Amino acid sequence: MSAGMNGRSRILVGYALLIVVLAAMPLAGNYVLGLAAEILIFAIFAMSLDLLIGYTGMISFGHAAFFGLSAYAVVTLGVHLGVNGWIGMLAGVFLSALGALIIGFFCIRVSGIPFLMLTMAFSQLLYSISVKWRDVTGGTDGIGGFQRPGLFGWSLEERVVLYYFTAAGFLFTFWFLQRLIASPLGSIFIGIRENELRMRTIGYPVQRFKLIAFVIGGALAGLGGALYAFFNGFVSSDILHWALSGDAIIMVILGGTGTIVGPVIGAAVFLLLKYFVSSYYEYWMMWVGIAFILCVMFLREGIWGALVRRLPRWLGRR
Repeated sequence: MSAGMNGRSRILVGYALLIVVLAAMPLAGNYVLGLAAEILIFAIFAMSLDLLIGYTGMISFGHAAFFGLSAYAVVTLGVHLGVNGWIGMLAGVFLSALGALIIGFFCIRVSGIPFLMLTMAFSQLLYSISVKWRDVTGGTDGIGGFQRPGLFGWSLEERVVLYYFTAAGFLFTFWFLQRLIASPLGSIFIGIRENELRMRTIGYPVQRFKLIAFVIGGALAGLGGALYAFFNGFVSSDILHWALSGDAIIMVILGGTGTIVGPVIGAAVFLLLKYFVSSYYEYWMMWVGIAFILCVMFLREGIWGALVRRLPRWLGRR
């Protein structure tokens, strides 16, 4: 009983520290605040992908489709039709979940490399549509001019208010995934990852649960995409390209798959490397690639996994 209380206490302390750090971020200045908001947005994106990769065993190269669908929905509805941003956000998350349902219906019938390639093909299909449909999407030039809505009398045009709204979305996603993974449904996802054949043998409809995970992951990616649209007020076709899905996979692996904290750390490391290195070198992706290779070679459980496994030993020796 006491061990359970200690575990809950550690979780509560962790949440309290996280909230304090996020709340204090505006004190660091506008540049750091903008970078922190972008990290939180892509942390949501990476966590949603880790639900597929780390917990259900489905490596998707098309996850950017759901991130981009939602972002496009928010901006295009707001710019072309004057739809309120909150309605656009709900529409974006719904569209991402619907897109995940349709795409997942076809993709979950295969696994491994065919699954990876099929998800990428669907993402590239949406990317091609966004490039060709210039009247709506703006093509490769993108579309801007989105007016952020108000929130309880506060304007999201204010950078600090927008940051806190983004942080609230991140905390919701973090809490939701923690509760989901601890639930019976989360146990089924993990069972599919560990031994899909055994789950089929004992009577679980594996494809149905894979589709559920795919839709939940797509909806959460849609939440990240909507926050991205709110944050930038602009969206272009690059957001649907398979390369963004590749970036998210790197974030997940860098931080550690099968964890909730890992993708957050991976997103932070990836974006910090991107902005820091790109200010000195043009080919910043080379350094990110080197960091990724070193992580795969020496930290196979990711940064967070290595910390969890090795830090207690180091503290014990101290």
